[in-house]
Amino acid sequence: MPKRKLRAIAGPILATVLFGLAVRMLIHEAQTITWEEFMAGLTGVPPLYLVFAAFLIALNYGLLITYDLLALRYLCRSLPLRRVALVSFLGYSLGNNLGTLLAATPIRFRFYSRWGLSPSQIVVMISILGLTFWSGLWFLGGAVLVWVPVELPEEIQLPFGTRTLGVILLSLAIGYAIVCFAWRKPWPIGELHLRPPEPGLMSVQASVAAVDLLISATALYLVLPGDAVVPFAVVLAAYLVGIAVSLLTQVPGGLGVLELILLTLLKESVGESVLASILIFRLLYYVLPLLFGMVTLVAHEIYGGAVEARQVR
Repeated sequence: MPKRKLRAIAGPILATVLFGLAVRMLIHEAQTITWEEFMAGLTGVPPLYLVFAAFLIALNYGLLITYDLLALRYLCRSLPLRRVALVSFLGYSLGNNLGTLLAATPIRFRFYSRWGLSPSQIVVMISILGLTFWSGLWFLGGAVLVWVPVELPEEIQLPFGTRTLGVILLSLAIGYAIVCFAWRKPWPIGELHLRPPEPGLMSVQASVAAVDLLISATALYLVLPGDAVVPFAVVLAAYLVGIAVSLLTQVPGGLGVLELILLTLLKESVGESVLASILIFRLLYYVLPLLFGMVTLVAHEIYGGAVEARQVR
């Protein structure tokens, strides 16, 4: 019990400390940007590009339904698409901002248990959701960082470069593929013992997650200042690094961490006004879906309560 309690509080404490450090460093970086540069970033994005970015983000949240569908396929369970779409949208729109443990996991337990899944099946499902995302990040991130390594600023000293990081990610991807092709015994993940996905399911997992990351990185690329001349591959590589690090820190939504990493990696090629573009991306990809998700959740609960009351009468 003491070990479990320690593990339960260690993650939130570490996330809080990292969030504080990230915000402090972000404020320090923001102080070097003039108000004119910031406003130039806000007003320098063509309105049509903003519309395209919003459309891609809406498309991206629709694609996220596939994560839950693949997890249900792994469990050999079937649910109506409208139910899976509801849980997926609520889980990702709220979980991307409030964290997996605080929002995404409770939402999936609440709805899927109501629709017949056991607690152990839901835990397995959540594990498959995470494995799907990381498999795509390993394949795509490894390939991008090997072919287009990101140049780190001089003040950031790492024991290895981003190309080496890409080799590590590709090694994880290849190892995962080998396990899925050759290993049929249960695979211990924490207290669970899961069989690796079938090779066909594994390939679909990695493809869906890779397309998910490509779409969101494209939305970020579209909201960069109109006069910025930077290859998409550089933005994609910086975005993948930022997403990976922000997830590892366990800070909900990567708030502060993602902004700091993107600002650090892109300000040399895009300019100081990139901070405004990062904030626009935060608004489009995180804040607006959060508002829609909260409205959807409240509306669903009110409608469900009305239906139950009518059935009782």
